[in-house]
Amino acid sequence: MISTQIPSKSYVKRLDVFYNLGEGIIVSADIRSRTRKDVIHYSRLVIDPLTMKIIKESCSCEAGSFGKKCWHLKVLEQLIASEEVKEKVEKARNELMQIEEDIASWG
Repeated sequence: MISTQIPSKSYVKRLDVFYNLGEGIIVSADIRSRTRKDVIHYSRLVIDPLTMKIIKESCSCEAGSFGKKCWHLKVLEQLIASEEVKEKVEKARNELMQIEEDIASWG
């Protein structure tokens, strides 16, 4: 069972929000393992800029290597819901949409 309680920020070692024209908006983080304190897992979510829904997710942990939804991905999803990260995602979305418009205008 995956915990739904929001972890303390001490679990998140790094958080990046950026866009990739070929994929969408990327939210990635290094998240410390709950059970092994010296282990950090790289978790990554891809958000569709039009629907703002998660379209891909991956994690370097054991569960993630088998395509399972792990605690680290849940942490990342909860962080996306926070106001601070929502603003970063929206900023990346606006930049991506502007670039898409510019490319379309080259016609």
